[in-house]
Amino acid sequence: MPTLIDRILGLWLEPPADPAAAEAAFRAIYADPLSVNDAVLTAADLVRRARALHRTYADLRIEPVETIETPGRIVLGLRMHARQVGPLETPLGTVPATGGAVRLRTVEILTVEDGLVTAVWMAADELDVLRQLTAGGPAGGHVIDPDKTVEIRSRTGLPRAALPRTR
Repeated sequence: MPTLIDRILGLWLEPPADPAAAEAAFRAIYADPLSVNDAVLTAADLVRRARALHRTYADLRIEPVETIETPGRIVLGLRMHARQVGPLETPLGTVPATGGAVRLRTVEILTVEDGLVTAVWMAADELDVLRQLTAGGPAGGHVIDPDKTVEIRSRTGLPRAALPRTR
């Protein structure tokens, strides 16, 4: 019988195509609603997040690096490997598809009650993903000229910050 961790990873890797079946599959693992980093999300919200993950990334693979299980808690250290095939939404704006390979590290702390995940605290190394996709990291991407100003734009296209690059 698959463990809760196996079921979680399997669901995020291959959510059911049918929206109602996907919501039911998420409800079989997650409370509806639940807290994710202090935001209240529903099963439908989790399905939307899973779909967005798959619109952004192809060849998705999740590698558990570390797991710690205690009564009522699971801590997961994960490494996600993928290829960026769709736009990546970030707090700093959208990164267009590059086709580049990325490796994303995350740590998730899950609260488990009566066999369901009721809360999630998650932190991801998104800055490293941006570096991989835009600064000539392992994924290639677009090289940022260190002698030029880097302008970070919000999703609306308005400048958020213009910072001179220093060595």
